[in-house]
Amino acid sequence: MFSHLATNQITGKPAMQARGLVCILMTCIGSFCHADAIGSVDSGLPKAMQGVGIEQHLGDLIPEHLVFKNGQGESTSISRLLKQGKPILLSLNYSNCPGLCVSQLNGLVQGLNQMPSPGLGKDFLMVSISIDPLETSEKAKGTQRKYSQDLFEQHDPQGWEFWVGTAESIRQLTQAVGFQYTYDAKHKQYNHPSAAIFISPKGKITRYVFEIGFLPKTLKMAFVEAGEGRIGTPLDMIALWCVHYDPDENKYTASARRLMSLGAGVFVVAVLLITVPYWIFRASTKSQIQPDSTSPVDPRDQT
Repeated sequence: MFSHLATNQITGKPAMQARGLVCILMTCIGSFCHADAIGSVDSGLPKAMQGVGIEQHLGDLIPEHLVFKNGQGESTSISRLLKQGKPILLSLNYSNCPGLCVSQLNGLVQGLNQMPSPGLGKDFLMVSISIDPLETSEKAKGTQRKYSQDLFEQHDPQGWEFWVGTAESIRQLTQAVGFQYTYDAKHKQYNHPSAAIFISPKGKITRYVFEIGFLPKTLKMAFVEAGEGRIGTPLDMIALWCVHYDPDENKYTASARRLMSLGAGVFVVAVLLITVPYWIFRASTKSQIQPDSTSPVDPRDQT
């Protein structure tokens, strides 16, 4: 399905739409398919892509009370993860996905392996929740094993969990994060977007990253941002202040205004470090050579 090759349609807060990607997708479909195979495109999208996208809910709180099951069949929730005080990367996938989920999860593994720090398990957590209510805990456990075994040693595989849930829990979660998908009954698969959703230790949605192959720099900045100062070095915090997330480029890019402000601040500090000691030294020297007016006067000098 071509729908699994597209990343998403983006709307919401702030309103952004991946028009370029949609145009490329439609061009490819038009080149290889007949119009009657595409179906109605009244909304400007292929029929399979209608109703599929991401509505960003930046700043909203994640519904942490929803109950899911982990790979061991134990009941769990996002609340349990938040209690560890670490930022969380949430992805929504399903184990039988024929293409997009595989590409996204492989991309996450590759991006994490190229990111020496922060570390999975130590500094942040990850959870991949199935959008298929028929998926079993045993299936999720196998999927977890498949991807965790490829992680490099700087990451703890136990920090990445795979969950399944009921249709109602999945519905409430996907609506809360703006994840819009449809079910293709003919092919028995889901048409869905791809997004890594970053959540702060307080449960607030801080960033959506729409990638298949994740850049380690983008992942690191997103984790530092979601960590709200709890992870990363002081230099990471300065770097984060100097950049902003560009949804069109799908990465963090330098902010000219902030770089100019930082440069001006550094210049002022440098000038002060040079001039203040000079003026202090000069004032001290001047006071030492100035005659003391309180010294006794020799009477012979007054004649």
